[in-house]
Amino acid sequence: MIAPQAIPTSDPGPRQSERIRTATRRRTLRSRRRNSVAFARVGLLVSVVVVPVMLYVMATANLTGMSYALSRATHERSILQDETMRLDDRIAGLESRDRLAAVATQLHMHDPSAYVVVSLPAPAPPQPASHGIAFFGAASNWFKNR
Repeated sequence: MIAPQAIPTSDPGPRQSERIRTATRRRTLRSRRRNSVAFARVGLLVSVVVVPVMLYVMATANLTGMSYALSRATHERSILQDETMRLDDRIAGLESRDRLAAVATQLHMHDPSAYVVVSLPAPAPPQPASHGIAFFGAASNWFKNR
């Protein structure tokens, strides 16, 4: 097998090695830019097309949801208005003087012969809550009342 031989080269000067280093950097930067520019263009195109479409879809979905909510609220309102009218009619029927008079005669009610004003005793003030163990508070209340 033949082993590769190193080709003898002369040592480049400092100025030439600086040019070589700069050219290498330039080539790598250009290739990186060339590789990433296509990706950036595709990303920009996608964002320019997709973002407005997504905003339109979101706005349309929001509008549709609000339309359904309005329809549902309108339907519930009409149902509640119908029920309110039915209940108002029922209340009017139950409060009518003719019905109340019929119920009073069934219960053998009559007008009072004497009007009396009755005064009620004042309610007892609440007892303060005792602090401590519940048993001792209940026992002390029991002994106070005896």
